[in-house]
Amino acid sequence: MGGRSTRIAPLDPADAELFAAARLRAARLQPYLATAVFALVPVASPGLGTFAVDRYWRVYVDVETARAWGVEHTAAVLVHEAHHVLRDHHRRAEACGVTSTTHRLWNLAADAAINDDLIDDALPLPGGVLPRHLGLAPNGLEEAYYGDLLDDRDLHEERDEPAVEPPGCGSGSGGAPADGEIDDHPEESGVDGLDDVDAAAVRRAVAHDVTAAASRGECSSPGLVLWARDLLSPQVPWRNLLRTAIGRPVREVTRDPHVDWTRPDRRADSRPDFPRPGVRHRAPEIAVVVDTSASMDQSLLDAAATEINGLLRRSGVRTLHVVSCDTESARPQRVRRLGDLVLRGGGGTDLRVGIDAAAACRPRPSVVVVLTDGETPWPAAAPHRTTLVAVIIGEHAPLPVGPGITAVRITAPT
Repeated sequence: MGGRSTRIAPLDPADAELFAAARLRAARLQPYLATAVFALVPVASPGLGTFAVDRYWRVYVDVETARAWGVEHTAAVLVHEAHHVLRDHHRRAEACGVTSTTHRLWNLAADAAINDDLIDDALPLPGGVLPRHLGLAPNGLEEAYYGDLLDDRDLHEERDEPAVEPPGCGSGSGGAPADGEIDDHPEESGVDGLDDVDAAAVRRAVAHDVTAAASRGECSSPGLVLWARDLLSPQVPWRNLLRTAIGRPVREVTRDPHVDWTRPDRRADSRPDFPRPGVRHRAPEIAVVVDTSASMDQSLLDAAATEINGLLRRSGVRTLHVVSCDTESARPQRVRRLGDLVLRGGGGTDLRVGIDAAAACRPRPSVVVVLTDGETPWPAAAPHRTTLVAVIIGEHAPLPVGPGITAVRITAPT
């Protein structure tokens, strides 16, 4: 989480300054994409000649190329790469049966669909393939463009347009991996990046920002609005996302045994002159913060509480610290099941005090789960050495994003 180790070396100070300026500018070019742009993990890739992105939201940066582009054009390229991972082009390519012999066509189709929207939004791309370069109609979907290119694989080669050369956007675009791409999964290896749960949280947060901007007339990218509305339609059962979000940090606590001298090793009898300690698997310490403000949907709260209670009991958790909170935090309760709760509140909402109270419990919790409708300020990051799982009940509030924070949205009590 926030304090995990990483094998990705930070950018040099001068390169980091350029990247930060470009990222800030990118967030201003499409403000509703700011969450995605700031979620990208930069990886220095000298000699790459462009930018690329992998499936874990690592963006591969050739800083010399960025200097040649300038901050404005580099910002537009960052937005382009963010679109690849936002639109889940890697998984969509797999669903379309893209192979090593056709990934170039998919990459072209994905680039054309993205750039068509970015040009509509007046972003200053330094080149880039557009649908017209491929003989395709504007405002199309990636899958449709890919199908058309498959029907006539030689069509794009007959166009006298240098922008249709292989763009090399990396595995995150559904194309070929970029030179020097890191193939390690973030959760399994500790290398920085976003896994599926964190990526899903970022996508939903951005989708809400996009639809809100569209309702105010601020978003001029029709393809992006279509993507956001489609994403916000219920697709994955919330229980599956909740189990993954809570189960992952719990497994991190329980999977590694700890030395315990009070339990001799079972094989110590073979060497009575050389005592050896046994091992013990530590039970996870969990705290739950329950939003008791007047706006909470009780049926959804009951559904979430029931699911979390069952999940934690299956994980070996026998007792919980539970904090009820609106604008003030009640004293933490020690309960054996969430059904034992005595909830107090009913006023406004500021769950930061409840999160602080939960993190201060002893033993210190390794996971803090927050049940809320999301109408609250959030901390910038999870408490130190703690994973914060925000369970947002309802469709309206944006999902929190920050180091050590995972968010899941509950939309129905089914």
